[in-house]
Amino acid sequence: MNSYDIIVTPDAEAEISELAEYISVNFGVPEVALNYIQCIRREIKKLSYMADSIAPETREPWHSKGVRKIIAQNFYVYYRIDDASGNVYILSVIYVRRDQLRALKNMNLYE
Repeated sequence: MNSYDIIVTPDAEAEISELAEYISVNFGVPEVALNYIQCIRREIKKLSYMADSIAPETREPWHSKGVRKIIAQNFYVYYRIDDASGNVYILSVIYVRRDQLRALKNMNLYE
């Protein structure tokens, strides 16, 4: 089992921030937003030691690019491993009920 450094891409960071703002503003519960964000970040941290234990996404072209996903609360966290640098890149954080294929098509694979 490898050990990786976690790099949250600007796109994924923006999605996490938008999630927190959406819950805080639209539902008026900033403490719930904070709990969601903390849970997502805890799950992301686990990737430092377990990233390579998750199978790649089955759909192309994401499979051949090595994109993988975990679930954190009601969100999928998409990532890819760069073994050469020892980094895990968090690419996107997407609500599970969203159209995943559409969101994947808009995801930047190269950050």
